[in-house]
Amino acid sequence: MDPTRKTVLYEQHSGLGAKVVDFAGWMLPLWYPTGQTAEHLATRNACGLFDICHMGEFRIEGAGAKSLLSRLLTNHVDQMADRQAMYNLMLNERGGVIDDCILYRFEENSYMLVVNAANTAEDFAWLSEHAKNLDVRLEDISEETAKLDLQGPGAPKVMSKWIPRDVLAGLKFFRFLPAIRIAGMEILVSRTGYTGEIGFELYTNTRNAPELWRLLLSEGAPLGILPCGLAARDTLRLEAGLPLHGHELKPDCVAVGHPWEFAIHWEGSFIGKEALLQARQSGIISRVTAFCMKGRRKAMPGWEVRNSGQTIGKVLSAVIAPSLGNTPIGFIEIKQPVETGNLLSFNQPGTGNFLEGEITTSPFVPPTSRRKMEDFLVE
Repeated sequence: MDPTRKTVLYEQHSGLGAKVVDFAGWMLPLWYPTGQTAEHLATRNACGLFDICHMGEFRIEGAGAKSLLSRLLTNHVDQMADRQAMYNLMLNERGGVIDDCILYRFEENSYMLVVNAANTAEDFAWLSEHAKNLDVRLEDISEETAKLDLQGPGAPKVMSKWIPRDVLAGLKFFRFLPAIRIAGMEILVSRTGYTGEIGFELYTNTRNAPELWRLLLSEGAPLGILPCGLAARDTLRLEAGLPLHGHELKPDCVAVGHPWEFAIHWEGSFIGKEALLQARQSGIISRVTAFCMKGRRKAMPGWEVRNSGQTIGKVLSAVIAPSLGNTPIGFIEIKQPVETGNLLSFNQPGTGNFLEGEITTSPFVPPTSRRKMEDFLVE
């Protein structure tokens, strides 16, 4: 993959003085001059705007679409209603996670699947292989689709400038409005979120993205909006107890024993199910669980996790959590169950550098994402 791919908003980020880094083959903002902590707290307390144009989007249509998706995805696709979104895992035959993704249903035979940027080509090839001999039309619309995430308690007031309040108030969690007009631009507006805060995902044609970006920053300025980079997105999602593919969810790790099993419809018939059942029955699984550190130093991804002197796992993700007084938190993968509150030690491999931490629960920060929209529209 070309490591210099740029989203349509690259010039906007450069103009705002962002520090740009390579992420999944895309040049994306890590943070802006305001800094990661300010961006994080703006999203928690006011409003944050994220460039997510690097993500992949597929249109899946035809009489066989539901059958295909029910076979390839783990959640209850058969029960989806029109204008509903649903979080899913896409598994290989070994029960590993090829990707985690969000499925949007427009109507009975029409869907959009949103996937992670690093996996777009692999995911589309997987879908295409299993769509053979089915009445299904697949289209990769990633190049023509831009995605901006507007997150935080101020986000509903920003969107109320264009969406009637009664319509906005009726937008429930994991539902979407397929065609909203904002300054002449057609926008799909959904409410899923990756920060734990109430907010929106805005999908539009890539040609509209720069204008939409500038418009949102302008209209959100009185509410304290900030453009936000990858660093704040990572601390926000970890505080919210959400996974990042390649860290908490991986192709080489059976997808059981983690906090996101709610995305598995065990009565369904999907690729990888037998491997999941075998893993559950054997009890030989790696468990993904939350932890927090004692003290101000964080254990880094890849560090060993020890219990009573025995190595039982490793660190998957770790951040300093701005909403928790800069407490270090994260997720670990362990080979044996450990009770919440149990003390663990964390060791940088090959060194005598040991830190103390403990098992805890997630989400670390109470989410607002499921609260009533009306709560955020009060003057």
